[in-house]
Formats: sequence, structure tokens, C-alpha cells
Amino acid sequence: MSDTIKEFNSIGEFMKHIDDNIAELRRRLGEMLKKVEELRVKVEQEKKLRSLLGKLGLPEPTSQNEIALRNVRIVVNPVPAQELMAYETAIESLNNKIMLLTAIRKEIEILSNIDIEIRLTVIYSDDIPKAVLLRFI
Repeated sequence: MSDTIKEFNSIGEFMKHIDDNIAELRRRLGEMLKKVEELRVKVEQEKKLRSLLGKLGLPEPTSQNEIALRNVRIVVNPVPAQELMAYETAIESLNNKIMLLTAIRKEIEILSNIDIEIRLTVIYSDDIPKAVLLRFI
């Protein structure tokens, strides 16, 4: 979990920062979705091959390429299904982050109607605003 603090000179500047983050996350999401489609094709091909090998009476190969640590899985030479699962998990997380930032932006937009000059200090946790400190200039 990474925590950062950023300063903004106005609500508009902060909202532009959120918009830029959302755009970047959506771009990354698009790239990941393309990769997932490629992996799904590979998974289907692998299923067909395994089915064919099963009909020939060959035993199903076992997966011994995965090491589970406390907070991370290490997969050596992943099969397409393992890679697909990892990408789908990342996509879900990325999509949740986009939805959360979009909701925060919508809530913060109300503050853009303030006629008073203010500065913002925003405390982020994992690139998501957790606290917005408003200061009068």
C-alpha cells in the first residue's frame, strides 16, 4: 500500500488530475482486455489439446509450476489458464479503481461551485484520494 500527498491550487486542477488518472487507467484497462482476449483463445486451444490427449488415454499433466507465498503467487512458465486468471484479477481491480475515482470526481465536482480561493492537500492511498484538506488562501 503506497501513500502519497499531493498539493493542488484549485478544485479544477484536482478534478483534471482525477480525469487524467481515469483516462490512464482506462487506457491500461483496454490494453489488458486485448491481452485477455488473446489468452482466452489460447485457453480454448489448450482445452481442445487436453481433450484430444485425454481421448488417447494420456494422463492429465499436473501443475507444479506455482509457488504460493503470503501475499503473492509466483508462477513459472504459466499455462494460458493461469495467465488468464492473473489478468482477470488485475482487470477487476483496475475496473474497481476506475469506478471509485469516477464516484469521487462526481462528489468533488460539487465543490467546484465555491467562489472562495482555496488550496487542496490530497492524501492518497494506492492512488485513490482518502482525504482532501481544503485551505483558504
